[in-house]
Amino acid sequence: MITDQVAEGQPSRPRSEQGQPDVTGSKVTDLEQQARTLIRQRPVVAVLAAVAVGYLVARLVSRGMR
Repeated sequence: MITDQVAEGQPSRPRSEQGQPDVTGSKVTDLEQQARTLIRQRPVVAVLAAVAVGYLVARLVSRGMR
């Protein structure tokens, strides 16, 4: 099951055909793992950060519409 793989920390992307790791995929996977760890350790901070980013994006979009 996919959730089991994520919980166990297994990468969701297979290696490329030449046997070399996918550099872009590994960076995304590392970033995703760091985000998941932050959310588990500090859920309130993660929610507040998401609200702040959403607010800033909404402000930028509303200024662009004027």
